[in-house]
Amino acid sequence: TLAMRIEEEARRLAEQFGFCEGMTFSFESPKVFDKLRFAEGASERKAIKIMNPLGEDYSIMRTSTIGGMLTSLATNYARRNKTVRLYEIANIYIAEALPLVEYPDERKQFTLGMFGEGDFFDLKGVVEEFLYKVGMKELPEYNAKAEISFLHPGRQAEIIYAGESVGYLGEVHPEVLDTYGIGVRAYIANIDLKKIDERADFGVKYEGIAKFPSVSRDISLVMDRSLTAGEIESVIRKNTGELLESLELFDLYEGERIEAGKKSMAYSIVFRSKEKTLEEAEITKAMNGILKGLEEIGAVLRS
Repeated sequence: TLAMRIEEEARRLAEQFGFCEGMTFSFESPKVFDKLRFAEGASERKAIKIMNPLGEDYSIMRTSTIGGMLTSLATNYARRNKTVRLYEIANIYIAEALPLVEYPDERKQFTLGMFGEGDFFDLKGVVEEFLYKVGMKELPEYNAKAEISFLHPGRQAEIIYAGESVGYLGEVHPEVLDTYGIGVRAYIANIDLKKIDERADFGVKYEGIAKFPSVSRDISLVMDRSLTAGEIESVIRKNTGELLESLELFDLYEGERIEAGKKSMAYSIVFRSKEKTLEEAEITKAMNGILKGLEEIGAVLRS
């Protein structure tokens, strides 16, 4: 089935990037809600209670896979493993109403967790490669203002594909790291596979070899540190349309030569038309649109 093929692709890709599979209990302790800093009215707190639990630590059905993943990372940290990469494909259990009047929605999650070698951008690369491999060829967008309670407020993002959230990723919140006894930065990504099932496409579509030459332009920008790469890239894509072949961030700098509170980001932009050789005037028009759009959000060319 499609769902099984997506799971196989998730496993294959995770292991290709050095992640080992873990398995954790579907039963959990209600203490996990506070450990993950969920708000009082958070939907994750609406968990199904087990009628005959083995004890409080196994008394509810999990509504998130993050507690189990962090516990696994913490165990590895306590055993002095320097670099750890784990993944899990497992269900969460979402009740329509409590007490239960019908079977819960069992939503399969693809969860990745790591510490040691690698950072936010490495994990983002794994997520994007997974989406591409299951046929979701559009580049995802990222909402950096999602306010996910257990992730660092300045180093997290909701993954948006075709206008809908399909998951999230980020650095674990320092308070949560302390709670779990993890003494280094750790990173988590979570993808709702039920939403991937609705969008995956394994149909093979071939494109011929490009007949016309590409044109590349590099730009180096200065902006406030609060401005995200996603916001910059959104402006560039909007002003290039089908002419954009690739877009790559190749330099990020903060330091002595940049004003305090600012950062420099440099991009390589490659243009190509499928129909003709691009003229200089077309490239100039696109670049002028890009620079005007960037200026409107506070990013200017670095002098």
